[in-house]
Amino acid sequence: MSSDRIINLLSASLVCCICSTVFSQGILLIGTVRDRNTHRDIPEVNIYVKGTQFGTSSDYAGRFTLRIPEPYQKMKIVFQHIAYEPREILVDSVMTMRHVYLQPRIIPLQEIEIEEKGLKELEIDKDLPQTLSLIEVRDFEIRGYVDAGDLLRTDHSVQIDEELSGRKTATVRGGNPDEVIVLFNGVKLNNSFDNIFDLSLIDLEDIERFEIIKGSNTALYGPEAFSGVINIVPKMQQDYNIRFQQRIGTYRSGNWGVHLHKKFDRILGSYSVKRGGFSRNFVDIPEEQGKLKNSSIHHTANINYNLFHDANGKPNSSLSAMWIYTSLDYDNQRDFETLSNFNNLFSLKYSGQIIKLKEMEFSVSYRKLEEEQNFSGDIVSLNRAIDDRAFHFNVQKSLKIKDLDLLLSYQLQQTELDFLDERKNIQEVQIGLESADLKRTHHGFVAIAKYHGDTDSDFLQKIDLDLSFRHDRLNDDQSNSMLRNETGLEAEDNLAGFFDKNDWQESLFKFAINFSGYRQDLSFNGYLTFGSNTKFPTLFQQISSPLLLSGPVTQPNLNPEKNKSLELGAKVTRDISGERSIYGWQISGNFFQNHYDNKFRQFTTPGIPVTFYDNVQNAQISGFETKSSVFLFRKKLTIDLGISKYFISDKAAFPFKSDLKRTFNFIVDHAGYSFQLHWFKESEQTGWLRFPNGEFAEILLPDRTNIDLHISKTFEIRKLKLFANVSGRNLLNDDDVVLQGLALRDRRYYLTIGAQY
Repeated sequence: MSSDRIINLLSASLVCCICSTVFSQGILLIGTVRDRNTHRDIPEVNIYVKGTQFGTSSDYAGRFTLRIPEPYQKMKIVFQHIAYEPREILVDSVMTMRHVYLQPRIIPLQEIEIEEKGLKELEIDKDLPQTLSLIEVRDFEIRGYVDAGDLLRTDHSVQIDEELSGRKTATVRGGNPDEVIVLFNGVKLNNSFDNIFDLSLIDLEDIERFEIIKGSNTALYGPEAFSGVINIVPKMQQDYNIRFQQRIGTYRSGNWGVHLHKKFDRILGSYSVKRGGFSRNFVDIPEEQGKLKNSSIHHTANINYNLFHDANGKPNSSLSAMWIYTSLDYDNQRDFETLSNFNNLFSLKYSGQIIKLKEMEFSVSYRKLEEEQNFSGDIVSLNRAIDDRAFHFNVQKSLKIKDLDLLLSYQLQQTELDFLDERKNIQEVQIGLESADLKRTHHGFVAIAKYHGDTDSDFLQKIDLDLSFRHDRLNDDQSNSMLRNETGLEAEDNLAGFFDKNDWQESLFKFAINFSGYRQDLSFNGYLTFGSNTKFPTLFQQISSPLLLSGPVTQPNLNPEKNKSLELGAKVTRDISGERSIYGWQISGNFFQNHYDNKFRQFTTPGIPVTFYDNVQNAQISGFETKSSVFLFRKKLTIDLGISKYFISDKAAFPFKSDLKRTFNFIVDHAGYSFQLHWFKESEQTGWLRFPNGEFAEILLPDRTNIDLHISKTFEIRKLKLFANVSGRNLLNDDDVVLQGLALRDRRYYLTIGAQY
């Protein structure tokens, strides 16, 4: 026998002896669970010994530790998650694996209880069923989106309006920005002045997902959600201790950010700071005569404390605190206009059990928004300041009685707003309110009942009947009021915008029926919802009545807007995992109708840098939306096609809205590489100017077609993770950049690099 063969036999014998010794003494399995395509860590994966209840679960970073006291040679370890294919691996193979990769599924595993897998319930699941777009962190984390507005514009139902100052507002389904409620971790962000929120104030770092709820049949989020809700869910737990990133791009733009995260037993804490800005030249004047500059700073801090745990050791009660600070400064040197925006939000939230009351949720928050605008023209000057301070309180209680789920909620919002609007126009006499202290108290009561029933069908197994009720009471007060030009005008004209108290109350009912079915390779969900909403006049509308610009028919009034809506929707998903190339597909579609009574219409007037409004008694928006997705090569490649077509009865009531939008996404995720091509086409947009003599002028923005591109790669060196991204926006745009108009459609490039440990 040769010496080499003898050595091999001895080595094999030694390995067997070592393995036998290790197995007899017990083993410790340590590793990380990851997505096979994206290489992202997967939290809350159930990991257990096959045939037993003995196991553990992966943490927020996909890490797991499993000690097996009495292992044996053919023992199998099962890795199971609702969104991934289960995987069984021999225990001795797991010992040699640093990472365990799971294959993503098309249809979630229905037989696995979501609560056992640690998946958080979506906010929309608490309310009536309707169309929802979910944008997960994997779709934007290391891609070149500058802020939340840049990301949301990729949805086929969402339109983002961007101003020269960088301010970005969202509209859904052809509605207006003040009809979209923006939430951050359930806290309302819309300001109390005109019910609008600037999405550029939201940094995409440390965000877990965006929930875009389309439609007006919501009860939890306020009566004024006529066209939709955007809920921004922060990511409380991170997979790093420190993270740094730097972005550079077009217009000498750049921003950098530092993010810290640490866990201490039951306490999780994180803090991030981001600073940036840009400087742009105007094409119509020499560079030395003025530029457009923008600078910003973001601070975010989160802390979460798990107070109590259940019998299995999982937290069932938690207390969390959140702080957001954002400051934006805009300087338009050509037009002598400056704008500063300061936003500060603090929130405290408790979820869990109180004495014997289970499934309770309390939240309190304080939001402070300061905005100051100064404009100085040849014949017009403006000094406008808003100091908005709002306190929010919310309590929810969930109940389950057999097949009936109940949710009860009380919501309180108290607002104090200091208003200043100094205007000078040498060609026109100024009227109305110049300054005042405004107060608003809003009480909301919500009740939602969901009945879950079974059918005798082999496929459509479940039917849900949902009913919601909401009652709102609103009180507005005005004090310390100062009017403009108190002489030379009729009394009723001069008092425009002045009021003592305004009180409203309304009750709303909504109903929905939902069918769902499932088999191993096919799932279906369909629903019908209808109901009504009420939008109370904003403080801006109450103090900005432009009586001189209105005729008898469109005389502004302060009756609440009413909305009645109907929606039909369905989604079908097919799993074809047995095929070599096509892994599955999904198609969804819906039809909706929104009828408006006493619709507020907003107008701008040349030479007056403010917005006025009047009313139209009847308006309507109806439309079709559809989205189709095909998943190829075991979900490494995804192709999406979205189409939205709207029929808008009064485009003056819904200015600058595209009634047809098409989107196409080509997404590749493989081994840490990411490639995304986003193509979109928006139809022309129409807006209106109104002159002091009552005449109208139409403004037309032509349709647009363009492409965005994102290429990313993540590298790992032990615990150090490096990432890089190259992005281009509006790549088909060959025209010169023109900074005049109502939308920015110019080409831009960005490079982002970063590291985390």
